[in-house]
Amino acid sequence: MIDESKLKFDHFVALTGAGCSKASGIPTFEEVDGLKQKLTVDYKKSEPEKFKVAMEALKASVRDKEPNDAHLALAEYDVPIITMNVDGLHQKAGSKVVYELHGSAAEDNIVLYGEDVHYYEEVYDLLNANVGTPDNHVCLLIIGTSLQTQLANELKGYAMMFCNMYIKEITMDAEHKVREFLERHHA
Repeated sequence: MIDESKLKFDHFVALTGAGCSKASGIPTFEEVDGLKQKLTVDYKKSEPEKFKVAMEALKASVRDKEPNDAHLALAEYDVPIITMNVDGLHQKAGSKVVYELHGSAAEDNIVLYGEDVHYYEEVYDLLNANVGTPDNHVCLLIIGTSLQTQLANELKGYAMMFCNMYIKEITMDAEHKVREFLERHHA
């Protein structure tokens, strides 16, 4: 068993989900009744007007939100971000490298269920550029995701098996725990 309290990392990469933005006042898809079912290619085709209303509501729900301390800490530590969020809060916080797998509400290019994610190859290039070695310790921070999506699990497995990354999952209270982990474990 690894004593996490003694670990120091040279590099971090973050995979963020809805729980990272929860403290900024953005509910998860599961918390918004019926939203997940409306963000599909089939719904867009079968109910174009209702789909348009759902998309406008989604964009409005993130429009005036501000980054919380999890976003700010990741930006301050210059952690490259892979995000499943569409809220743009990592960019607002000042993060320089952000791969928005599901698109952006501000750019009006949200990926629907049934469509291919954005930046798939770039994300794997990022992981491959951060391989852990005995002289280069790398941590994949998985923040605010329950790992219920196939893609999140795929990225976690790849990072562990092929990139020799240490995996740290922060599922609750990201607003406080992200900075605490980065401060304690940055080399």
